[in-house]
Formats: sequence, structure tokens, C-alpha cells
Amino acid sequence: MSSCDIGSQFPRWIQTQPYVSVLDSTFFARIQFLDLGNNELRGPIPDALHNMTAVRVLDLYGNYFNSTIPLSLVNSKSLVDLNLGRNEFENIEGGMLSILNKACSLRSLDLSGNSFLGDVLGSNKNSSRCLVYHLEYLSLTSGGISGDLPDYLGQLKGLKELNLAGNSFSGPIPSSLGELSALRSLHLENNQLKGIIPQSLGRLSSLNYLYLSRNRLNGTIPKSLGRLSNLEYLSLSHNLLTGSIPDSLGQLGNLWALHVSSNSLQGIVSELNFANLSRLRSLDVGSNNLSFIVKSDWIPPFSDLYYVNMSSCDIGSQFPRWIQTQKAVEILDFSNTNISGGFPIQHHYMNLYYLDLSTNKISGKLPMNIADKMPRLSTLLLPNNLMNGQLPDSLCKLDTLEVMDLSENRLSGEMPHCWRASQRIYLINLSSNKLSGTIPNSVGCLSFLKRLHIDKNNLTGVLPLALRNCKELEILDLGENKFSGSVPTWIGESLSSLRVLRLRNNMLSGSIPSQLCQLGELQILSLAYNNLRGRIPHCFGNLTGMIMEKFPSPISKQAVTSSRSEPTANPPEPQDEDTSWSREKIREVIKGIYLEYTKMQLQLLQFMDLSSNKLDGVIPEDLCRLSGLRGLNLSHNHFSGNIPNRIGELKLLESLDLSNNSLSGSIPSSMSALPSISHLNLSHNKLSGKIPTSNQLQTLNDPSIYVANLQLCGYPLPKCHHDSVQPPTSTVHKDEDHEDDKKEKILFYFVVFVGYATGLWGVIGTLVLKRNWRLAYFRFVDSTKDRIIVAVAVEVARLKQRMQRTNTKE
Repeated sequence: MSSCDIGSQFPRWIQTQPYVSVLDSTFFARIQFLDLGNNELRGPIPDALHNMTAVRVLDLYGNYFNSTIPLSLVNSKSLVDLNLGRNEFENIEGGMLSILNKACSLRSLDLSGNSFLGDVLGSNKNSSRCLVYHLEYLSLTSGGISGDLPDYLGQLKGLKELNLAGNSFSGPIPSSLGELSALRSLHLENNQLKGIIPQSLGRLSSLNYLYLSRNRLNGTIPKSLGRLSNLEYLSLSHNLLTGSIPDSLGQLGNLWALHVSSNSLQGIVSELNFANLSRLRSLDVGSNNLSFIVKSDWIPPFSDLYYVNMSSCDIGSQFPRWIQTQKAVEILDFSNTNISGGFPIQHHYMNLYYLDLSTNKISGKLPMNIADKMPRLSTLLLPNNLMNGQLPDSLCKLDTLEVMDLSENRLSGEMPHCWRASQRIYLINLSSNKLSGTIPNSVGCLSFLKRLHIDKNNLTGVLPLALRNCKELEILDLGENKFSGSVPTWIGESLSSLRVLRLRNNMLSGSIPSQLCQLGELQILSLAYNNLRGRIPHCFGNLTGMIMEKFPSPISKQAVTSSRSEPTANPPEPQDEDTSWSREKIREVIKGIYLEYTKMQLQLLQFMDLSSNKLDGVIPEDLCRLSGLRGLNLSHNHFSGNIPNRIGELKLLESLDLSNNSLSGSIPSSMSALPSISHLNLSHNKLSGKIPTSNQLQTLNDPSIYVANLQLCGYPLPKCHHDSVQPPTSTVHKDEDHEDDKKEKILFYFVVFVGYATGLWGVIGTLVLKRNWRLAYFRFVDSTKDRIIVAVAVEVARLKQRMQRTNTKE
């Protein structure tokens, strides 16, 4: 009953056949083959399946079973094939070892694509007792399993395919895997494995496929891998490997895919590395520090390469001649390899559909007959080179062309006027060239067009009405040109998928059309440096693409192959540009400087720049509804009135520039509630009053933020007249401080007076009441008086004697 629509519940009619009692389990005890795969069954495993003691093949693949896999599911001693892949199981009763120790006849176990978490495989201390010589296929891909790979995997001597890809395994690769002499396919890619690649893997004499890519493996590539004479596919890309590519790999006569890209490999690659690779079809060595040094007349032993990636490698200034011998090539990536000279593809490559020569020093013109040389070309990437001349009309003949990036060159002349509806192109990037003339109406025939970049050129005229036919447009970047006329209303009426609209640095005039409010997906709006007049439409507060905070789209669950299929061994395809923004790049003035946003950053950025126009009126309070905004620039206009009181609701705002307007009133206190603000400019307005304070605003201590607002005061400007300290650290008013000081002085004098009076009357009272103390006191005073009189008389007599001696000498 595989792939049948039997509902979400296990069918009860199976249990209610006339010859089977509802409570009689003998029916299920006799079943030997049960296939309920690819239905929509949900919930835990039905009780009826727990005691199938005679079953040999049980296939529940592709359902929604959840909870725990019961150990009773493997009660049958005859079970050889158990397929529970693509379900939602979270755990295994007793762990993996419980199944391995119980289902002693099992040859194929597929648990791929479930929702396992944690250390499902179990401890290294345990070992399997009965599957050592029977299990041939084990798959637990894409399950979120963590922990180390256990050593007992090396005891499964009969394994032919082990697939643990797409989990969170950490730690080293067990050297015990080198004991699996029957192993043909080992998938450990897309994990978090660390450490070196064990030399013991060189003992896997039957191995055909070795996938270790996208981990954190370090060290060098083991020379022992050169002993794997049956190896066909070697994938070590996206790790932390160092050293050089061993010459021993050049002896793998059956190898047809060598993938070691995106590591830290270095050294020289020569003819020795390819000596016996006569079957090689896929070569992926890009994003390393390798230097290719081969003779100019070298003819490689292979002739059917269809995938070549040498990006960021040193291959010399000339395009390799030996590539011309590979007539079947389909994908060429020689980006950032320092190639110079003219356009290097001079021969016919009838199968080539992906060509990346970006970031080199290629000069000259594109071939006029490029469509004849590469009739199947789908992706043409030549940005950041020195290409000149006009775009050839033959580009319009490429019905297969989907992506064309010729940005950052020296191309001149007009754009081709020959685009046709039959073309499926969805990305055109001609920015940063010297193109002139108008946008041809024929561009409107490209109904699949999603991204159009023709900024930083010398294009003129009005925006053609024909562009409204490009209803799939997501990015329309026409900035830094000389376009005139008004902002077309049809942009808002027809381009409902638009996410980026850049018309900055042109000569557009008129008002901002309210039809732009219909762009519900819009995230970036840049109309700066034009001659726009009038007011900001109040309906801009309804731009829902700027209201919600953006997050990266979740990665969809990988498709998991069935246990019956052979492992896929195709080379990595270039990333699908239709589903990824991986090559997108936009420069915008944010935080006062040009910043470049690429890849995922663009999906997170929400920004509005209407600066350097002639807009007037008040700033609409509705803009404060755009809670996802990270940048807002309204500077260099004629706005008046107050700053919106609700500006503090823009919690994600990082950059705010309202400078060079005629704004008045006080700065709203809500601005102190902006937790992320790191760039602020309110200068050259008519603002007044005290600058609000907050922990975040206190970090913006540059006075130029508020300069030329003559009635503003407070930190970081001079203190306000009623402030006693700067910067303010207390909310108590100065009058209250003065009143407190007066009260403290009165209290001080009162305490002194009470103390003095108490001491004085304490002495006087004692003399009055105590007769003996009084007599003693008077005797003391009388004797003291006599001593003073005697001392004074003696000193006077001595003084008279000195004076007499002085007179006698004279």
C-alpha cells in the first residue's frame, strides 16, 4: 500500500477482516512483507505492528510517525529490512545499540530524516553482539544527532554503506572505521567533526565514495588515501585542512571526482597530481592557496572534464591551454585567478552553461558571436574586470541565459535593444560601467526578470513604461544615472514583488507618488539626491515590508534518498541564483558613510533614504509604524514642524539623520528609548529645549550631532541655565537643592547653640550648688591672678635693665 491515500490513521479494516478477530494478533504474526511508505500516517507506531514476529521487510518510509521507535518493532528474528526514514521520530527505545543487539538478521536499517536529538548512537564502551557480520546498510542522515562517533561502528564488519551525513556529530573520526573492509560508501559530510583524517581510512580497499566535506577537520590530507584503488569520489571540501595535495592521489585510476575546495591548502599542483587520473570528470580545488605549475603544452590524461573550479588559485596570467582539450566541460569557475589578456574563451564549448571569470584582469570586448561559441550558456559572470566596448547583440540569442553579471567593467555604448520574450533571464547586472542612452523598451519583454542592476552608468531619459511588464522584479536599481521625469506611478501599481527600489542620484522631479504604498514587500527605498518636491505620503506607514523585523528564511529539510538508491555522486552545482541572494551587492549611505551590503545582510536590511531633495511639510507620524526600520535619512530637505513624538517606537533604528531641515520644537523624550541608535544627526534645524538623556544617547557625545540649533542645550552641548552639574546625573531641581541647604544650616546652628548653653550652665550651676567646689574655684582664680602679676612685674624689670645698658653704651 505504498504511496496510497489511506488517511492519517492506521487502517482499521486490516484488523477487522472476517477471518481475523479484532483481538487476534495471529494475522500480523504471519505477515512477512508490509509496505506503508509515503502515506500520511501520523502519531506513534500502532500497537498492531509491535509484535510482527514473522515480518522480513517493514517499510514505513515517508510518513509522520512520531514519539519513540519501540524496541518491540524488531521482535522478528527474520527481519532483514527496516525502513523508518522520513518520519518524525525523536528517540529510539534503549538507543541504537538495543536495535543492533536484538535484530540479529537485519541487513538494512534506514532511520534517515527524522527528528532525533542527542546521543542516539550510544557510548563507545558498548559494542554490538550480533550485527557484526550482517548489517550492510545503515543510514541516519539529517537527524540532529550529536555526540561522538562510537568506536563500535568499526565492528559492523558487513557494512557496505554508512550514511551519517547532516547531523551534529563532533569529535574525531574513529580510526576503527578503517576495519570496515567491505565498506563502499562513507557519508560523514555536514557535521561538526574535528581532528585529523585517520590514516586507517587508507585500508578501506573496497571504498568507492568518501564524503567528509563541511566539517571542521584539520591537519593534512593522508597520503594513505592514495591506496584506495577503487575510490571514485573524494569530497573533502569546506574543512580546515592544510598542507598540499598528496601526489599519491594522482595514482587513483578510478577517481572521477576530486573535491578539496574551501580549505587552507597550499603548495604546488603539478602534472604528478594528475598522473593516472584518466577518468577524472570533476575537479574542485578552488578557494585555496594552491599554485598550478604545469607545462604550457601539457595534455592531461583526462579528456571528459565537465566541472572545473579553480577559483582563488594561482594559475598564472594566461588562461590554461589544457582546458581547451576538455570539449565536454559544462561548468568553469576561474574567478579571482589573476587572469589577464583578452576574453579567454575562443573555442566552441557546446555544453558550457556556467562560466565565472569574475575578479580578474580580462580586457577587450565580448565576442560578437558569443551565442555561437556557447549556445547553452545559462550563467555568465564577468564582474570586476577590464572589459570594454559594446554589449554584443548576440546575447539576445541566448534563450538559455538566466544570469548575466558584467558589472564593474568599462563597457560603453547602449544596452542591446533586441531582448526577446523567449528568454528566461532573471538577473541582469550592468552596474558601474559607462553605458549611455536609454533603457530599451525590449527589456520589458523579459517577463522572468527578478533583479535589474544598471546603477552607476550614464543612462538618460525617462523610466520606460515597458518595465511594468517585468512583474517578477524584486530589485530595481537604477541609481547614480541621469534619468529625468517623475517617479512612475506604475512602479507601485505593477511591481508588487519589489523589495529594493533605488533611484538615488538622478534628476527625477515631481512628487513621491502614493502608489508606492502598494509595495507591500519593499524593504529598501532610496530616492535621495533628486529634485523631488511635496510631502511624504502618509500611507508610507503601511509599507508592511518595513514593519516587521526580518529573519533569514529557514533552511528546508534536505531530501533524503531511499535506502535502495545509489549514493549521489554529482559535482556540486553552482548555487541556484533564483532562490539565493548570494551574489547580490548593494551600496547605500547608512550611518553617514557608504556601506556595502551583501548576501544575507540584504534580507535583514530595512532602510529609507529620501535625503537631498526639496520635500516639505511635516514628517508624518505614520513613519513611526515602520518598526523594522534600521536606517532613516530625511536630511537636506525643507521639513518643518516637530520631530514625531513616537520616534522612540522604532526600536531597531540604528541610524537617524534629520539634519539640514527647518524642524522646530523640542527633541521628543521618546528618542531616549532608542536602544540601538549608533548614528544620529539633528544638526542645522531650529530645535530648542533640553536634549533628552539615556544610556544610549549618552554614548553619542559629539556636539556636531546638534550643531546650529541655537536654542538647544544639555549634554553634549553647554548646560542649560537651570542645570547645576553637567552632564545631568540627578532629577532633583536646583530650587529643591537650595531649600535643603538652608534647612541644614538652621539645624547646625541650633545644635551648636544648645551645646554651648548646656556646657556654660553646667559649670555655673555646679559652682552655685557646691560650696566646697566654689571655694576651691575662687582659690584657683586668686592664685592664678597672683602668678600672672608676679610674672608681669619680673618681665617689666628685665626690660628696664636692657634699656639702661643700651643708653650707657651710646
